Amino acid sequence: MVQNKLIEELIHLDRISKEQARNYPLKRFLYPHLKDLVTGTRQMIGIAGLRGTGKTILLRQLANDLDQAFYMSADTLPADTDFFDLSSHLAESFGIKYLMIDEIHALKEWQGQLKKIFDFQEIHIIFTSSSSLELSEGRYDLSRRLTVQHLPLFSFREYLLFSKKTDLPILTLEEILADHKKLYQKVFSFEPDFRNYSILGALPACLESPLSSIIVSTVDKVIQKDMLTVGKLSQEDIHSIRAVLLFIARSGIEGCSYSSISRNTGITKYKAQQYIGMMEATSLLRIVLPYGANVLPEPKIMLVPTLRSNLAQGSDEDRLTGAIREEFFIHHISGCGLTVNYLKSLRGQKLPDYVLFFQNRKIIIEIGGAGKSASQFKGIKGKEKLVLTQPGSKTGIPLILFGFLW
Repeated sequence: MVQNKLIEELIHLDRISKEQARNYPLKRFLYPHLKDLVTGTRQMIGIAGLRGTGKTILLRQLANDLDQAFYMSADTLPADTDFFDLSSHLAESFGIKYLMIDEIHALKEWQGQLKKIFDFQEIHIIFTSSSSLELSEGRYDLSRRLTVQHLPLFSFREYLLFSKKTDLPILTLEEILADHKKLYQKVFSFEPDFRNYSILGALPACLESPLSSIIVSTVDKVIQKDMLTVGKLSQEDIHSIRAVLLFIARSGIEGCSYSSISRNTGITKYKAQQYIGMMEATSLLRIVLPYGANVLPEPKIMLVPTLRSNLAQGSDEDRLTGAIREEFFIHHISGCGLTVNYLKSLRGQKLPDYVLFFQNRKIIIEIGGAGKSASQFKGIKGKEKLVLTQPGSKTGIPLILFGFLW
């Protein structure tokens, strides 16, 4: 039996949450797609993503915009709450059709409770979890009943909207490849914002508090709360993960592999793979696989934007800048669903950075500073070759154009 006092408190918190949502008129680019999913499908919707990406605000905005919607945070519920009974009461007594649940991981055995609601009630469930690792594991328990939507860090275009209230159109890759000089003339004034975006701007939580400590605290919470509890790790594992993350941030991209991590942090290669997999599941990093036959399958290990700048203090500036450029490219090219691999040779000779597949085209890409040339393409024949530069240059395609892909 649901207690009246609990219902009164939840109604009060729902009203406050919707009032707060109205203080945030701008919405993440995922919002329209998410709203269409919520209203057009029977499935439960889980919103995943790194801490600080704005999942709570997004959920409150949905609750505010939809009729018959109710917002609650699971960490405000008593530990013994029967969520099936609670959702039934809200639906039957208040006509609630959409139930928005924040911090679902705070609900005991939440997978089983949501499964029961889905199977025996008509109410729509939309939820978030600060623990992306737990949500990643929970999706297998809920099987066909759940659709998980990833809320990424800002794209460069989205960052400009939120930080400068400048709404610029999406550029397609086809447009960039065909007419990059003309397009650059429209956006070159935003070139100085590349640095701001890369250091702090990509994480929405830093909009109101642009502090390095926000980034460091976010990473610490992911490690201490998500990995330690959900991953069932020991304190020794946590210590090793910190060492691995610091090595990744400081080593640059070319010098980072499972083997080099193992060698430099004193853990086994198996442990290195395990930790990297967990960090990818929690949205701290992304792996890019090599292209070509007869090459070792070790990936390139890329941090998401903002992390390297704030974790690698004291590193070589040139190596740090090069890695940040590549992570900018990977974040945006992957965010629009394109397939990219890195090039790896059998004999260890230097090759261009990436191969991109687009409209039956195989495009070889090198990324660098304004003085970057096509010298890395020596010996590579019969393929489309591009140099991406930051800041923009006359000889290459300006890298910031890729920040407008989504």
